[in-house]
Amino acid sequence: MAYPNTDEAIEASRHERLKELRASRRVIGPDDHDREQPAQAALSLMQAIDDQLAGHPAIVSDPELYRLAYRAFANLFQLHRVLAGQASAAPPEPKGLK
Repeated sequence: MAYPNTDEAIEASRHERLKELRASRRVIGPDDHDREQPAQAALSLMQAIDDQLAGHPAIVSDPELYRLAYRAFANLFQLHRVLAGQASAAPPEPKGLK
């Protein structure tokens, strides 16, 4: 997946994926709340970031990499909360990012 850097590029990317999903008949309607699988995936990715990136010496020793890892964890946390239907809250401090 290319890295879209504007809201317009992100929306264009979303529409392209919707087109592909419709072609494969895998589209989930807007009223379908089958979000358990993506919520679990977000949780697994959070754990991977915390376990495999946050405590790695190359990440901890570089302030920019550390910020990127921290933000990746925080963004996945927010995604998980929305998918799980939970109220927005600050992400927990990842153990590797303390």
